[in-house]
Amino acid sequence: MKTVKCTWDVTRKQDQFDPNERQHTLHIQNSGRAPIRCKLSQCTFTAVPQLQEYNIRVVVKDKLGEEAESYSFNISDRVFPVVELTRVSPGVTDVSLSWTVQGNLAQMNPVCQVSTVPGRTTELNCNNASGLCEVRLEHLLPNTDYYTSVRCSVNGRLWGKWTRSISFTTDPLVTLDLWRRIQPLSHSDSRQVTLLWNPHVVGTAATVKVQGYTVQWSQEGQNWTDRRDGGQNRAEVSIGPGRCDFTVQAVLHTGSSIPSHVTVPPTNQAEKPPVQKRLSSTAAGGFSLSWDQQSTCGYTVEWCILGNAVPCTLQWLKVPAGNNTLLLPAGHFKAGLRYTFSIYGCTDDGHKLLETQTGYSEELKSVQTPHAVEHVRSTSSSVTLEWLYNEDDPAQPAFITGYLVTVQEAGSDTMPGQAGNLFNVSVADPSKKSVTIEDLQPNQQYVCSVSAQTKAGPGPSASITIRTTVNYSAHLAKILAPVLLLLGCTVLLWPQRKMLKEIFAYPTGMNIKTPEFDSFLNETDRRLRSQKAEVCVSCDIEIVTTRSPVRETTPLTDPELTDMPCSPGSGSSPSSTTPSRVPLQADYCPQSALLHWDRPTPQPAMSITNKSYLYAAVEDYSEHQQVTSSGMKPGFEPSDCLQESCAVIYGYISNVT
Repeated sequence: MKTVKCTWDVTRKQDQFDPNERQHTLHIQNSGRAPIRCKLSQCTFTAVPQLQEYNIRVVVKDKLGEEAESYSFNISDRVFPVVELTRVSPGVTDVSLSWTVQGNLAQMNPVCQVSTVPGRTTELNCNNASGLCEVRLEHLLPNTDYYTSVRCSVNGRLWGKWTRSISFTTDPLVTLDLWRRIQPLSHSDSRQVTLLWNPHVVGTAATVKVQGYTVQWSQEGQNWTDRRDGGQNRAEVSIGPGRCDFTVQAVLHTGSSIPSHVTVPPTNQAEKPPVQKRLSSTAAGGFSLSWDQQSTCGYTVEWCILGNAVPCTLQWLKVPAGNNTLLLPAGHFKAGLRYTFSIYGCTDDGHKLLETQTGYSEELKSVQTPHAVEHVRSTSSSVTLEWLYNEDDPAQPAFITGYLVTVQEAGSDTMPGQAGNLFNVSVADPSKKSVTIEDLQPNQQYVCSVSAQTKAGPGPSASITIRTTVNYSAHLAKILAPVLLLLGCTVLLWPQRKMLKEIFAYPTGMNIKTPEFDSFLNETDRRLRSQKAEVCVSCDIEIVTTRSPVRETTPLTDPELTDMPCSPGSGSSPSSTTPSRVPLQADYCPQSALLHWDRPTPQPAMSITNKSYLYAAVEDYSEHQQVTSSGMKPGFEPSDCLQESCAVIYGYISNVT
């Protein structure tokens, strides 16, 4: 409120006149102050003390005359406060600013605006009589660069100029993501607690170096403190069975650290076991976890970075209260590794285990091969196989859903995999490691392959060759069937044995000679077959003896007889026969039958009789001939031929009538 500056616009053109010849004066009409000499388009004068309402008049004179204009205003309506920023004091998440407003504007209730970049603009009242204003801006980011400036106004419409921007940097802040792992000690009620923490530095304006960590814990009224170097991020502490509270805080050269707390619940032997779940892998990979809402202060999900491999590098993630789902992308996991997620719920006594969920981001089929495959029992149509397999091995690249047993005939011409000699048997229970294969062929060799089944398919197989046993029951049935049939027939026909004897036996007292029996068989054969006669062949019977090792065979039949054709009218009577030949009737020619008798030493004679006879056809007869037989000599004694070879020929003469 020290000076007043008035400006105006010149409407008349000034090109035709020299501006130096014009005179501008300002008259304060409601004061006794003398006229004020002004410039061409503005005029500045000191304010009249205790005067707010002004009536002014501007007069312009030149050679042509003068022009005047009047104006009235309140000096407080046109104030542009001048501000000077005097102090900037940053903290971790706040900053304290102070500035002064020139002039005595306290009675006008000035309003000021403070801008922080990046950030926001804050507006506040500044009515200090001394003109000094102060403000504290909060909710800033740690370790971040900011720029600030201030301006003020007395009516909220006309604002003064922004002050020069001043830069500042908030102090660093280190937070700790703290978690614990509890393992009971054997033969004791004590527990081994492993504290794990990850430091997080907010902001990137300056490099923050952690000098160390302070670990404090209390149990049953006792307190302990331990320190760790800045490069460490874990601590192991042995505690008792009761509740224990832990606090870990980072030590910094500049800045501060927020303490982190974790509570280990007391040992509870009656606590119910956690819920066990198996996760199903998806095509996109990753894990989608969900659990029952059981906590009001949040959850913690922990798992090992490399699955169930030993040693475990523990990873954990905090989930705020009210949320019971967690989506973990596939980029954080490897295919074929089994991951176990432990879900803890926050309680007043600490975090307690609620659920355990196990799964794979992507299942593979390169599982382990079954071993110790052997057959424990074989029959003629089945075989029982057993094998060993650890389906719960955490090193498996997939869940074992069962087993696939492939059976194929050994040495089959069908290519492997074809349905002609190949069939599969599935075992749906992974804990069942035996199977009985039915419907096999007896005494047949088979190749059996056993492989573990996964969601991705069967893994590598282990093979064994087995052979089914012989089906002795079937062979015994084939043998016993005709025997039992024969015995049954015997039992049924035994009461009729006399009648059967009369039918098939010779009449009592009847002495049938061998030639007569042969004739009887011949006649019977002819009647039954009614066969047309074929061309006959001569029949010779020779009985040969040998005096020396050199074997001699002397045919006693006349060669002419052998070669003589069968023709009618060339027959002779039995009385005309010689000891070496018996003439045969023209219409009958017996087959030749030779009997060789080698006699290096005197032996009984042998005779062979050909019992097959053929009859020559006679064109003049319309019916078959009737044959009657008479024996010439059925046999002879060894004495008949003791010194030299001899032969006997005998035959049958048919009677045409």
